[in-house]
Amino acid sequence: MRRSLVVDRGSATVELVLIAPVLVVLALFVVLAGRSGEALRQVQHAADHGARAASQAPLDDRESTGRNATLEDLRISGRTCRDEAVSVELTKLGRLDAVKVSVSCRIDHAGLALLGMVPRRVNAESVEVVDFYRAG
Repeated sequence: MRRSLVVDRGSATVELVLIAPVLVVLALFVVLAGRSGEALRQVQHAADHGARAASQAPLDDRESTGRNATLEDLRISGRTCRDEAVSVELTKLGRLDAVKVSVSCRIDHAGLALLGMVPRRVNAESVEVVDFYRAG
């Protein structure tokens, strides 16, 4: 008596139905990791840009120039960040004047509710020595 080898009929469909949710969650996790990395890159770039701009501005305009340059850089860099916070501080590095820009923002988790992630903030700082000849 021969046994039929058709016992596995439909098993591929069952396997696909079971593995599909895992693959969707994995894909969402990859998107989340990408957004987190992009947000950190944007925040660091904005802090660098703001500190550079503030270090070349006249003394009375350093804080506003640094803040405006930072916010403008965040605005044009994309929509990964929400609720930006910018702090510009005049400081010293030894005997040199310096500008320190701190940037913080909340990562946008739109479309990733399935992962149940808590909103996370990313922070970055940049310090630039004041360009004595340009800022005069």
